[in-house]
Amino acid sequence: MDFVTIGMFIIDEIHYQPPTKSDFNVMGGAGLYAALGARLFRPPPLSFKVGWVIHQGYDFPPQIKATIDSWETSCRFIQTPDRPTTRAWNKYEPSGYRSFKYLNEKTRIDENCLTKEQLMSKSYHLICSADRCISVIQGIARKRRDLASADQSDERTTTAVIENPVFLWEPLPDLCKPSELEGFLKALKHVDVVSPNLEEFCNLLGIRIDLDKPSGWDLLRHKCAELIGPSIGNSEVALVVRLGEKGCFVAQPNRYVRLPAYHQQAAASRVVDPTGGGNSFLGGLAVGVLQSTGSSRAERLEEAAVYGAVAASFAIEQVGVPTLQRLESQKELWNGDEVERRLEKYRERLIRQANQEEGRSNS
Repeated sequence: MDFVTIGMFIIDEIHYQPPTKSDFNVMGGAGLYAALGARLFRPPPLSFKVGWVIHQGYDFPPQIKATIDSWETSCRFIQTPDRPTTRAWNKYEPSGYRSFKYLNEKTRIDENCLTKEQLMSKSYHLICSADRCISVIQGIARKRRDLASADQSDERTTTAVIENPVFLWEPLPDLCKPSELEGFLKALKHVDVVSPNLEEFCNLLGIRIDLDKPSGWDLLRHKCAELIGPSIGNSEVALVVRLGEKGCFVAQPNRYVRLPAYHQQAAASRVVDPTGGGNSFLGGLAVGVLQSTGSSRAERLEEAAVYGAVAASFAIEQVGVPTLQRLESQKELWNGDEVERRLEKYRERLIRQANQEEGRSNS
């Protein structure tokens, strides 16, 4: 298994400003979009290496089940016939802000929900509080050791335990505030990558950053350096701040890189709904870490962010998830486009951008 998300699956109803009609039974949740981001880079027969968990209530729509099955992932459906599937209400305000609330009690996912194969994954995505992040990571480590002890003849299990997985943590937006900073720093000792968006990052530190000004980028870099400094006790943790239409900022000890979003202003019409873009970014990032051929950990993470940007680009082109089409050649198209083609196109753009910047600096 290459990737497992501990995020939830949610069925959304989405309400817009009149006269736009509401959407119902929309696939959603951080777990869905993170799995999507990883799945984009794992076509069959590798698609089974993407794992996630869904609590399937008595009201689970057959068309949603069919869509998930078509992805051919290792999705564990936990039957909950005594309750409905987790559902949420969403409304877009005139300002563009998206209001959100759960319509029923949510069912969270932890290490006890994972199959043996999922417990042996090479990477994990978590979206939760700091305390829960630490608890789940420790729980996964404990269960991996238990599996290795129970079946010492299984070389793959033993190897998986020895090779520590990559943990990517997405802090809960509501808990990104100064009073939670101490817990945030404790969690950094247990993860490889932490990734808030810019608003969450600022709320956590109680600051404002305006990236339309050069001083904003300087402040972002300075605050990232403070958070991942040697005092936290994890010299290899990386901070990836997601910046929406401005891309992302990858901060590692003494190394900082800014990557643009895949969809630039000229293609702004392709962006329909930003929901799930950040979760998909992290699913793509996780697979990118495993797939990158960089010579150092820092280079691999920066290359992985390229995968994240491409994954996010597919997630935001529609309400819900992109459409998967399989050609007779077994090649996959998502929203009519090849993932590898889009990945190559983005890489070429980054090379042109780097050459232009080098030319300006030498002139």
